[in-house]
Amino acid sequence: MIFYILLNQITTLFLNINLLTTLTFDSEIASYLYGGPTEDVFFSVTNNRRTLAIKPSQKERLSNLLIITRTRKYYFDLKYDGINPHQFIEVKDGVINHAMKELVTTTDYQILEGASSILFINKRDGPVTVNGQKVDKDKTDHFSKGVPIIFEGSRILN
Repeated sequence: MIFYILLNQITTLFLNINLLTTLTFDSEIASYLYGGPTEDVFFSVTNNRRTLAIKPSQKERLSNLLIITRTRKYYFDLKYDGINPHQFIEVKDGVINHAMKELVTTTDYQILEGASSILFINKRDGPVTVNGQKVDKDKTDHFSKGVPIIFEGSRILN
């Protein structure tokens, strides 16, 4: 699976205590910082410092993770998912695309997909929360492609 991450966006990463999750970057990992107790999550840098392996030791208390590569910073919010966790992730740098095709349409929203970003269109009568950001009525916002889309607290994509 490929995550095309836009600058300064927080990406939710779903983990499971029974599976190892790997994040592989195009650039070497310079460092990483975990926001919780180090005993809560196992971390190992491998693959010539381009891959970070992650495995939680428990379901609760997962925190945030900052990964600094030689070229960029990436922010992750770690969450537990016993059914649909992420496993092998390739992290690429995303850019906002303008050529897009329709991916999903509901009465509440429309999602258009480009090569490395998506466009979320709010069709509700008021503001909604998408990936922790407020999207006003009849407004749009760009998000990273491939990453989970969390609409009003529910995972609707990935």
